Amino acid sequence: MEFTAMDALAYRSLGADEYAERRSLVIGLAKELPEDATVEQAEAIDAELGFIDAEDERRNKLAEIEQRNMEKVIGGAAKPVEAVKIEEGSMERAASLGENFVQYRKEHPSTDNRIIAPAFNVRTAGDPSTTASFTLTPTQFSTDVVGKPVVPLTFLDLFGRKQISAPVYSWNAYSTTTGSASTTAEGSTKNKLTYEYAAKTATLQKITGLIKMTEELFEDAPYVADAINTDLVNDLNAARQAAAMATLLGTSGVQTASVSYSTAIDIFNGILAAAADIEDDTGIAADAVVVTPAIWLILRSALDSNNHYYAGEPFGSSQYSRLFEMTFVKNASLTANHILVGAFAQGADLVSKADGVRVDSTNSNDVDFEKNLVSIRAEAREIVAVKRPACFCNITVSASGATGETS
Repeated sequence: MEFTAMDALAYRSLGADEYAERRSLVIGLAKELPEDATVEQAEAIDAELGFIDAEDERRNKLAEIEQRNMEKVIGGAAKPVEAVKIEEGSMERAASLGENFVQYRKEHPSTDNRIIAPAFNVRTAGDPSTTASFTLTPTQFSTDVVGKPVVPLTFLDLFGRKQISAPVYSWNAYSTTTGSASTTAEGSTKNKLTYEYAAKTATLQKITGLIKMTEELFEDAPYVADAINTDLVNDLNAARQAAAMATLLGTSGVQTASVSYSTAIDIFNGILAAAADIEDDTGIAADAVVVTPAIWLILRSALDSNNHYYAGEPFGSSQYSRLFEMTFVKNASLTANHILVGAFAQGADLVSKADGVRVDSTNSNDVDFEKNLVSIRAEAREIVAVKRPACFCNITVSASGATGETS
């Protein structure tokens, strides 16, 4: 089957007839996939269904606005507004969130610095035709911007991923299992195995980051792009991780455990016990361990009886990104003195809006106009949907003696 995938921005560029033709094609393929279609093509078609939902909504809203404006013109309350003309090819594909905003601002100048740029989706490296999972990946930055290191998203990368066009998401969360599956004698009452689920619905959280700069700096396009890609992305990523952690730990049904330790070995054993409990209760193996920086230090610096680091020598090849065959993650969003063990990939999904990240700017925020400042805001919408709370165990760690490892 011949099928070339399109992204959300490409859908925006289609004329009415072209869009109707593409929409009909994709929906037809989704209903009845040809036998010679590849897995990649099927996934691309599913992704485009989300783009179609978003594009239908966008075009319907535009039609409503145009209708209202026309009614005002006809009634003599307004004059026709000329559409902004963008020369063909002037809006090139942006390589980063900051460049996306700067390019749009260039083509849509505003006297009050009120810019609402189109949403930006990061793409899979080397493949401009597909939309990657929502992860902000830093690019090469200008040394003119002195910013904090971009917060890594390793914790968010542990979850399964879902992208939706609507701001509200519903899912079935596993509740309890009654009965069991086993053999029965001929003519006897069959054993009953019942899985119970609870319907959950949640509105995707608005997660934002905000930076301010002078109007003079705002006119410097490279500076604006780099500031968005460093400081603003850093704040947004930190807020996303904190929100995801709070949602997960606040979910009813997450298992709890406690470990009192005198050596790092006690903590290691506590992690193993939690992983075993998760698999015993759910039948799903834990795939990751998340620790605070303080506990990471205890485990990373633990020594055996020969004074060798369990996690590998400081200047040698170390494999401490894995712990007991589970991904080992350090994350400051976790509550102090806690460890989170879980089957992240199957136990929960990170659900985000398919249109990615939106960047807006204005000088009308607070007293910005009086101080010649411009506020730039990046916003994402996402939530952690916990499908099976028992897939996670929150361990409370307390010291009972010396923290160094001895044998």
